[in-house]
Amino acid sequence: MGSVPRMPGAGRLGAGPALDKQIKGEAPRGSRPGLAECTMRLLVTLGLLWGSAATTSSGPQWPKPVFGRLASPGFPGTYANNHEQRWALTAPPGYRLRLYFTHFQLEPSYLCEYDFVKLSAGTTVLATLCGSESTDTERAPGNTTFYSPGSSLDVTFRSDYSNEKPFAGFEAFYSAEDIDECQVPPGEAPTCEHHCHNHLGGFYCSCRMGYVLHRNKHTCSAQSCRFSPQQANPFGLHGPDSPLRP
Repeated sequence: MGSVPRMPGAGRLGAGPALDKQIKGEAPRGSRPGLAECTMRLLVTLGLLWGSAATTSSGPQWPKPVFGRLASPGFPGTYANNHEQRWALTAPPGYRLRLYFTHFQLEPSYLCEYDFVKLSAGTTVLATLCGSESTDTERAPGNTTFYSPGSSLDVTFRSDYSNEKPFAGFEAFYSAEDIDECQVPPGEAPTCEHHCHNHLGGFYCSCRMGYVLHRNKHTCSAQSCRFSPQQANPFGLHGPDSPLRP
């Protein structure tokens, strides 16, 4: 009786490359991935995305504290002649700089021509200080606290080529503080037409009942019967991290 021809790969489990890959969970070359493989790939991708989001999301970013001390060279000893030094101070957006002196003794001169400390913001000179006490022709800081109009303040110290006697110079301290945009000088237009709300680094406006905030986020309009997107969120937030910042 003749033998029956055996098919290639028959008679043993897993014979043939295609069947071996199926048993191992692999798709044969050229075939479409199975449901299990697609599901596994999807889960891995979602896991990577979730981990990335959890790593990069760290919540609200509060500005780092800005503060420090300034002093003339050699303080509390005598400062050198013919010397100039400048400090460029900066604060986060929505903040201003506050500076005050705890000691001040410079050479007095008419209109502070010789030795002086100058406070400026950009091209605007806020104060030129010298001597130890204010007179008709020179200004000393005394107990005055100085504020920058914006988020930057330049402090410049300069001494001329000679002094008649030794002077100890100055010591000052500065810090950043929030600007209250809701407080405006007398005679100026209010920041918001109805209600102004100050917060760290910015402000927002709101309207009385029956009114909606205009697109400019400052003025209010009488509410109509038609629904406006502004009615869903009636606040106009301002600040460096505000999602509604114009």
